[in-house]
Amino acid sequence: MNITTRFPAGRILYFFLALHLLLWTIIPACLRCNLPLDAMEGVIWGQHLQWGYDKNPWLNGWLTGFATFIDGRSGWMIYLFSQICVISCMWAMWQLGKKILSPIHALIAVLLLECMQYFNFHAIDFNDNTLELSLWGLASYTFYLAVHGNSIAWMLTGLLLALGMMAKYYTLALIVSMFLFLIIYPQNRQYFFRTPFYYGLIIFVLVCSPHVAWLYQNNFITVHYVLERGSSLPSWKNHFVYPVKFLWQQLQVVLPVMIPCVILSTLTPAPSPLAEKRSGRGEALRRNIHSSDLTYLFFVGCLPLLLTLFLCFITGIKLRAGWGMPLLSTWGIILIAIIQPRITKQRMTIFLSFICLLITAEISAYIYKIIYPTTTSTANFPGKEIAARMTNEWHKKYHTKLAYVGGSRWVGGNISFYSDDHPAVFVELDQHRAPWIDQKDMQEKGAIFVWQMSQWKDLPQKIAQDFLSHPDLQVITFEWHRHADEMPVKIGMVIVPPKHSPKV
Repeated sequence: MNITTRFPAGRILYFFLALHLLLWTIIPACLRCNLPLDAMEGVIWGQHLQWGYDKNPWLNGWLTGFATFIDGRSGWMIYLFSQICVISCMWAMWQLGKKILSPIHALIAVLLLECMQYFNFHAIDFNDNTLELSLWGLASYTFYLAVHGNSIAWMLTGLLLALGMMAKYYTLALIVSMFLFLIIYPQNRQYFFRTPFYYGLIIFVLVCSPHVAWLYQNNFITVHYVLERGSSLPSWKNHFVYPVKFLWQQLQVVLPVMIPCVILSTLTPAPSPLAEKRSGRGEALRRNIHSSDLTYLFFVGCLPLLLTLFLCFITGIKLRAGWGMPLLSTWGIILIAIIQPRITKQRMTIFLSFICLLITAEISAYIYKIIYPTTTSTANFPGKEIAARMTNEWHKKYHTKLAYVGGSRWVGGNISFYSDDHPAVFVELDQHRAPWIDQKDMQEKGAIFVWQMSQWKDLPQKIAQDFLSHPDLQVITFEWHRHADEMPVKIGMVIVPPKHSPKV
């Protein structure tokens, strides 16, 4: 009996998933003084359930709203949702890995993901990229089942890809890759003539249709944002510099994975087959991987990145490093499928010890960075203090609840989240970015307009004309948490008085 059959790969995998979930939920929730930037944006959207928002479709906002509904706005549920996304991706890779590799090799492929910052440091903030990490991983697994004869998996794939699109349009890269996998190979074209494929397609269309209708009604604001986000000053260099830069950023994420790969392959000598036979200990031998599985891994694991680089080369759009977050989920499986290290008990013990040390080092580094910061970060932003002060300023003057706050997403979102009144946010003081705002009702009930003085020096003239005849600007200073030597946060504030509420 060799190590492949004796090793409890499943139990070890679920132990690591549980450990990851607990550590990366509890530690940020306990140490951070403030929610991350993107999570705060999701909080704003989650107060107003719509079929789309100015930056993203609806999934991020709806789930963040659900998280805040469950935990009473303490914030810990948002961190939990992020880690659920991470471990669901890892679980999907475990299931997919077992279809292609031996269980022990599948375990190694999943644990290699702990070496990538997309699965730890960058996954603290619950946002569209974190959602894609989960949905791409799950869709890659269900699509594999679908093309291997599982009819229900077509419907699951359609649902997961639709939800991926409703998290971020970038999911289109995975959809195109899967479509090419079906259309290029004759043996895969048969699925176009079978009903399960169309069940999945119908589910995809049904889930996406409300957002498409919303886009039409809102002048395709989300699409315009995507195009603006990738825009830059025109230059022929963009077509070469941006693809190379993006590729290098993704390779930097993958490079740490090479360390445990070296450990598995070369650090300890593998016994000869004769010595193995005499000792009776055995090892995990190389497994013949079907060429169709390697082709599948290329299409779902590598082609989305290649399509991204090709699009960037053709258009010259500026790519953000974080957009690559869902691209590398299958790379653990791909690497192990390529090298297929011969696993002995000694090698596996060293590998698992390395992963434990790595997790300890990552957690320790994160804790140190939060407690002893060298630069300002959202983790130590005085959001609670700002929200309490602004709410108190309002209640000092009026006998009413603070119903509206206008200003930047960041400052306004902090006040909305941490204030006991939880006012609606007039995002960037722009009706197009906050269609849920009824300006007549806001004039009736009053509002507080806030912004960081580093952003604006005064209230925009158009807003002052619409809401205030004589704006009374106040500048309030707040100290950073754990940043005694940093410049304080200066918040500009203007109160729009309610029309019919007497002053205190």
